[in-house]
Amino acid sequence: MTAVKMILRSDVSGLGKRGDIVEVSKGYARNFLAPRSLAFPATDGATAQAEAMRRSRDLKDAKDRESAE
Repeated sequence: MTAVKMILRSDVSGLGKRGDIVEVSKGYARNFLAPRSLAFPATDGATAQAEAMRRSRDLKDAKDRESAE
């Protein structure tokens, strides 16, 4: 079975959070993640976009933690 790297567009339970680069089977990517627009292929240019998504997620999480305190 061949695995592919995908970048998550939103949080997926049991897989990862928005902006994470995950390695999943081709079938899972093709049949579940891609049709639901939950992830896109991790190309060289897309990894920079994933880093930006992770930074924005981290800033939002930090802001939420501050407001909770």
